[in-house]
Amino acid sequence: MIVQHQMSVKEKKVEEFHLALKQYLESASAQGGYLHVSKQKIPSNYHFIVYEFWENSNAWNSHLQMNYSKTFQRSSVDFLETPELITPIIFSSCFFMNNNFH
Repeated sequence: MIVQHQMSVKEKKVEEFHLALKQYLESASAQGGYLHVSKQKIPSNYHFIVYEFWENSNAWNSHLQMNYSKTFQRSSVDFLETPELITPIIFSSCFFMNNNFH
C-alpha cells in the first residue's frame, strides 16, 4: 500500500514542519508493516509530497491509531496553508509480480 500526502506549508512554519515531519517519519519507520518513505519538495514553493509505503492496509490503519501519528495530524493543522490531501493507493502483490517494468 502506498499513501501519498500532499501538503502546502505556510512559509513561516517550514522549519517547525520539517522537525515535526522528521519525528513522525522516525516513529513510523519503527512500526510493523512500514516499508519505506519518499519525501519531495516542489522547488518553486512550500509544497511537499510524501509517499509512505506500507505492507498492507491493516498496517496503515494501525499506524493511524498511534499517538505519534495523531500528534502529527493535529500539529499539521498549524503548519499548512490548506488541508492535507491524503491518497491511499492499494496494489496487490500480483501487480508487481506480473508486470515487467522495462
